[in-house]
Amino acid sequence: MSMKDGGGRSAPSDIRRSPDSNGGLRPVSDAALAMRAALATALVLGYLLLDARTDISREENCMLPRSRNCGAIELHPDR
Repeated sequence: MSMKDGGGRSAPSDIRRSPDSNGGLRPVSDAALAMRAALATALVLGYLLLDARTDISREENCMLPRSRNCGAIELHPDR
């Protein structure tokens, strides 16, 4: 199904023009911007939480058979 544009020509049905003056682009509302910021924050915090839980799980897996060398190995910079 096609739509008629201002000149009487047919345009593809998936293109819809809005009647605003800036070329069909609408400004992003404050609510949409806040939602995107909240989503980005949630994703970053979720990644950090998952990373911390992975480290804890590795330490627990090492300690369960009562291993004594489960800590991180630190090398001195002079070696």
